[in-house]
Amino acid sequence: MILWTIMPFEAVFPDEDFAPAYEETEYSGVKMVVEKISPEQCQIVRLISTNPQDYLRRELQPGSILYYKAKPGFAAV
Repeated sequence: MILWTIMPFEAVFPDEDFAPAYEETEYSGVKMVVEKISPEQCQIVRLISTNPQDYLRRELQPGSILYYKAKPGFAAV
């Protein structure tokens, strides 16, 4: 079953403890919002860009996983 709604998650499922840890970062010159899913991985939530070409890049699609490198930054998968 799919539930399409504009209501926030907390209003639809009030018993769930939903508190994502979103952070704004930059990858390949594109600002984006990511959610950390493990100490070495994060998932793209949304892009913050005025360049339409950024939204066509396969590695920057929302839901894509980025891996942290040893140095500050990310590595795309």
